[in-house]
Amino acid sequence: MDLGLSDTVVVITGGAGAIGAATARCFLQEGSLVVLGDRDQERGAHVVQDLSRTFEGRIYFEPLDLLDEASTRSFVRRVVEAHAGIDVIVNNAAVFYFDTLIDWPSLDPLDEHYHVGLRGPVALVQESWRCSPRSRSGSIVNVSSIAGHVGEPKAMAYTTLKAAQKGFTLSCALEMAAYGGWAVSLSPGHTWTPVHQRRAEAEGVSREAYEQTQANIQSTMFGRFLEPEEVAAWIVLAASRLGRPLTGQDIRVTQGIEPGGFNRGYETAPG
Repeated sequence: MDLGLSDTVVVITGGAGAIGAATARCFLQEGSLVVLGDRDQERGAHVVQDLSRTFEGRIYFEPLDLLDEASTRSFVRRVVEAHAGIDVIVNNAAVFYFDTLIDWPSLDPLDEHYHVGLRGPVALVQESWRCSPRSRSGSIVNVSSIAGHVGEPKAMAYTTLKAAQKGFTLSCALEMAAYGGWAVSLSPGHTWTPVHQRRAEAEGVSREAYEQTQANIQSTMFGRFLEPEEVAAWIVLAASRLGRPLTGQDIRVTQGIEPGGFNRGYETAPG
């Protein structure tokens, strides 16, 4: 099936991470040109080097610090100058701070989540619309989280911002509609990344054994982490012409948390 993404210019924030890199590969397979943005320049360069083996000349990296508005706007201008415009924006960057609210030393965790998860993406979208008018007739995918729906313990800043990103998506959808563009948010469940791999290695167990010990993973219908590639596929679909009818909506990619995976072992009528 032709998703209509050939020759589109795609920007992915948080492009040096597992989901960002997997998403880049999916877009490249559809014929897009992809620009990764991240503040981790070493990892970003590694992702580009890896993908360039197959997609030479269609994958690029530009430094991006969403905590710094000047960096964000400069990033957009560099992309537009180099590639004549932007068609797809994937706001994928995220930060994580876990502790109970009463134990926060200050409100800095909330500020960081706000800048990376909302203020930075708003500045990026605004600058894109100003510098590349065709952006408004393209698509935006805001990568949120199921945590914005169901909450997570010790994640006050994270869950708050993930819920706010859905409102940002609604506003983008409203402002893009007159130009034929669309905006969708995506709420993945728990996804296997190097963070979880390091935790499993620290415990000296395999991935499968680690998954068996994690209550949040066993509460899904399939009892395993999502793969970054599974999340990436839905990001690309949402950004493609198939995503237009979904504008303003949130796609939950969770492996069945909502239908009651946590109740799989519950015998409602024993005997």
